[in-house]
Amino acid sequence: MPTPFMHLEMAERIRAMVNRLEGENGRLSTLLLAEWPAFYLGSVAPDLQAVCDLPREATHFYPMPPSPEDKAWPRMMAEYPELANARHLPADQAVFVAAYCAHLMLDLVWFWQVMLPYFAEPPNMGDLRERFLVHNVLLTWLDEQARMALPDTAVTTLAQAEPDHWLPFATDADIRQWRDRLVVQLQPGATTETVATYARRMRMSPSEYEAMLHDATWMETHLFARVPVDKVQARLETAVSDSIHLIRDYLRC
Repeated sequence: MPTPFMHLEMAERIRAMVNRLEGENGRLSTLLLAEWPAFYLGSVAPDLQAVCDLPREATHFYPMPPSPEDKAWPRMMAEYPELANARHLPADQAVFVAAYCAHLMLDLVWFWQVMLPYFAEPPNMGDLRERFLVHNVLLTWLDEQARMALPDTAVTTLAQAEPDHWLPFATDADIRQWRDRLVVQLQPGATTETVATYARRMRMSPSEYEAMLHDATWMETHLFARVPVDKVQARLETAVSDSIHLIRDYLRC
């Protein structure tokens, strides 16, 4: 699934497109400007299970693998109806929840429209380990692209978000711990955990995994010649407008 930095960069794309569509004085533009740190944190909050004992399904609202009927955010609203009406929530919480829902949607887009057609189904992708390896390398590569695209303000924006009982199924302390773990990685010159995380999943050393990323021949042979990366990036771009539709529907603006 998309990495935290990919989700943050998606948040930036969402805001930029909203500003283009309605101008900086539009209703949603104004709300995002006022509550931008909350939106930033909401865009990465579903992955907070990385720092606490919550199971993934408790934060993402679908099993793995999901079924075609799983939409995640409707189940979230059904299980926690106090979140369902954004107009009954404080503005910062409502914006946070909207971004949270957009994260869930993007994860499902990735599963159904990237992971399955480009990694699980093609016969030329090798054995299961090879498929997971190339998939994880693509995510790592996209993560680096997203990290470089983030503005210098990303670290302070995320750090400014202060949850206040925004999620009924997670503590503020856990949300802050996850926020702070990402803030550390966003500091100038900091090393992200992305390589180490995927290396561990592949039972490789970080140096061995990173060497593949810097090997142009390996990347061309195993990734770029086999996976239509341009189509993946195009689908991520269309997900921006999908996200805006979801966000507007939830916030009613």
